[in-house]
Amino acid sequence: MTVRRFSTLAALALLSSPALAMAADAPAPTPAGTAPAATTPAAAPASSVPAHTPRDQTPDQVEAHIASLHQQLAVTPAQEQPWGAFAQLMRDNAERFHDAIAQRRDRLPSMSAADNMQSYADLVTQRAQDLQALNMAFRTLYNSFTDVQKKQADTLFRQSDQHAAAGTATTAPAK
Repeated sequence: MTVRRFSTLAALALLSSPALAMAADAPAPTPAGTAPAATTPAAAPASSVPAHTPRDQTPDQVEAHIASLHQQLAVTPAQEQPWGAFAQLMRDNAERFHDAIAQRRDRLPSMSAADNMQSYADLVTQRAQDLQALNMAFRTLYNSFTDVQKKQADTLFRQSDQHAAAGTATTAPAK
């Protein structure tokens, strides 16, 4: 798994800074040499989707994140119960987010500016609630980790935060 993929998962898991929140809304990277997968069969061209509508990951991308994180954190058989709850919440959140984005995109052509703003606020509110639940599940998992696993998790999440901040810095307009 690439650092960019992990950074997106880390942003979903902790959302500890505005930079991570922005990275979570960025399109998911694809492996080198492969074309990005469409999020839906009838996805609108990128130019017709407003920049303020976040993109979501495909189920395969979510599963790849989950598998990679499981491996990188060296989850033990004794930790499978809290891991399973955390992983399932990632899946559920991703599906809910995908559905909410699809509904928003379907309604965008007929929305007033006020409706558009409300729709985005509702989307972000639901996402924040989902991330709070994910955070609680991760804390339970994290508390079951050995000191070595905690150090590994801390390093991985710190790296993803630094990567997201660097990505934000490179996309900021020049002064």
